[in-house]
Amino acid sequence: MSRRAIVLAAAAVVVFFAVTLITLTHVITNSASGCAVAVPAASLPASLRALGGFDQSYDAGNLQQLAQVGQNAAAVVSPNLDGATPMEPVRVTAANAGQPAAVVVPLAAPETTGSSTRLVGLISFYVGCSGRAYFGSVTEISARGSGAPLSFPAVGESAAAAQLATSTPQLVYIGSPFTPEWRNAQSGATIPAGE
Repeated sequence: MSRRAIVLAAAAVVVFFAVTLITLTHVITNSASGCAVAVPAASLPASLRALGGFDQSYDAGNLQQLAQVGQNAAAVVSPNLDGATPMEPVRVTAANAGQPAAVVVPLAAPETTGSSTRLVGLISFYVGCSGRAYFGSVTEISARGSGAPLSFPAVGESAAAAQLATSTPQLVYIGSPFTPEWRNAQSGATIPAGE
């Protein structure tokens, strides 16, 4: 075998191992986060499917966009929520591994008498590993009448901190982001945050 053939064979082996190493590094770093959160498939009401655009993903960090999309979806799903104003979106952590985090957008409307507002609806978005948010659902709170909560969550962070004896309570959900609970991460104690 000639010297040139040996050099070419060695170069081919080096290139093969370099490509293999780069590929493995790419695969490992993309799965190293260990995130295996499956975002629920959008189960859109017929009115939103017909309108289109609500089955796409949104930047979970752009809370203003989520509030606007949520407001638009709520107006289509429930005519009673048309004209409601989005309030500050609330981040809700998943209580169990494998569940997506969520962002809940509360909607407020003016009281019929006076200048105050009341909570009338909630919109949920589920957040995947990539930081993308997917539309979840809409619920109309005002239909509950006098039993409707005044804010979301109904139990505020400072009240939860006092009850759970922690300065940093976590807002988490198990079944629905609309019914979260406050959790003390150190002790594991929880209290309902209300809807």
